[in-house]
Amino acid sequence: MSEIAEAELRKISGGFNPDKGNWFHRGLDLSRPTEITPEEIAAFKGHYGSQFGVPMSGLDWWLDQSPEVLKRYRLYCSLTLRVEPAVMGGGTLAFYMLMGYVKGTRYVMHSFLNDGLSKAQAMEMIAIAFVHAGPRGMETIAEAMQDLDFPEVPEPAARFPQGWAPDIDAFRSGIDYSTVDLTAEEKASLYDWYLRTIGEIPPYVRFMAEHRPRLLKTHRSRIENMLYVLPKQVWPTAMLYYHVMSRTAEGIRENVLLCKAWGVSKSDTLDVVGNALVYGQVEAATMVQNEAGDVFDGWQD
Repeated sequence: MSEIAEAELRKISGGFNPDKGNWFHRGLDLSRPTEITPEEIAAFKGHYGSQFGVPMSGLDWWLDQSPEVLKRYRLYCSLTLRVEPAVMGGGTLAFYMLMGYVKGTRYVMHSFLNDGLSKAQAMEMIAIAFVHAGPRGMETIAEAMQDLDFPEVPEPAARFPQGWAPDIDAFRSGIDYSTVDLTAEEKASLYDWYLRTIGEIPPYVRFMAEHRPRLLKTHRSRIENMLYVLPKQVWPTAMLYYHVMSRTAEGIRENVLLCKAWGVSKSDTLDVVGNALVYGQVEAATMVQNEAGDVFDGWQD
């Protein structure tokens, strides 16, 4: 790579921030969408190869066919990212796993490795994704994780947004994990957890409590014993990301409320939504408005 290309690649680490005059993102100068230089092309390819471990041949295709399409796409995507990088929910992982997209799954996990996640944290990220990705998704992750090893103690460690921290007790509703039967007392305790935490009881909770209480209890048993080392805020951000990305309206409100209750900023929550629109596209924003528009309207950071 030329010295010029290396200089362009270094600009990536400065953080895309057009408000401060920095329009460089992943090696591309997004202030000039109708133009592209050989140095930008080299820097863009170098970014994916170095940070994510795999070339993105689908995106590279646009470099030859229509760089303007690629640049306008990356501008749309980049505006959903934090100016100060930090590990968020990683909701793309479940989506890629479920789709059987091995390359994309490895891309996400490689980015977690570069971000400084420990092996224990990476396993919890996969556990979150497994909730929706199921056995098919685990076949994908098993293939994608070949020869990809996470350190027990990374240096430097991953950075999360300010105020994010592990808190397994925040998930605990008071149910007894040693049985599968949901008692009347446990049902009341679970309802109380939702009311205290997000202020309402999601419809699926009432339905399952009445008609399939064992399934509800074993679902809760999974999520109440999952995040020991990751910040608790990773759960709702990952879930919100997945539901917007996959256009599943029913999962949006609960996780927006949980983000708010657990100290995820309004800005970061909106960034999660915006980033998920890369796949959900703008139509999915209608679901967010319908399901949680009132929450965002009254939310003051």
